[in-house]
Amino acid sequence: MVFFHTAKIKQQHGQASLEYIIVCAALVAALLAPVTNEKNIMEICSEALQEWYSAFAYSKSLSVLPNLN
Repeated sequence: MVFFHTAKIKQQHGQASLEYIIVCAALVAALLAPVTNEKNIMEICSEALQEWYSAFAYSKSLSVLPNLN
């Protein structure tokens, strides 16, 4: 036999929104904080993405080698 808890749950008003705002603000502060050489995380990630895309585009531009077997 399964018994369900039937007590009324008090509704929370606005607490989740406040928590999301606090977490988002902390993430923005962490991403914009300078890490090394006056660069922040966003600039480092942007440069890494540009380098990766450049290498990816170069590899896609190469022709396929024929199978010599």
